[in-house]
Amino acid sequence: MLTNRTCCYFVFLLALLLLPTEVTAQYFRDRTLTGVGVFETGGISVLLIDISGDKTQMAACATTGRFAIDSRSAAYKDIVALVMTAYARGEKQVEINARETCHSWGNAQDFFGIKFGSMPW
Repeated sequence: MLTNRTCCYFVFLLALLLLPTEVTAQYFRDRTLTGVGVFETGGISVLLIDISGDKTQMAACATTGRFAIDSRSAAYKDIVALVMTAYARGEKQVEINARETCHSWGNAQDFFGIKFGSMPW
């Protein structure tokens, strides 16, 4: 028979297993978008962006020094709109919120947030 203490340990271990395993976010601040592009592969749209500044802290898989997001992301259309606006305006205070993975495009770091201007995250 399970004791209360055993049940607590079991619940704790189960909670640990169910925690999200997402990698810590990386922020790239005060950048300018130097290139943007969208194309389709296998029925999925992929947005690729390039930024100014130091890229040495990017994920090792990002061998091209670019960022990517694909249309499977719930925020994809919103992010495309913000990226195109920032690029067209030549914004110099662009911030990218990225994961340390390259799932959207094999040689570009996944990103999931963008903002520009002086607004904090």
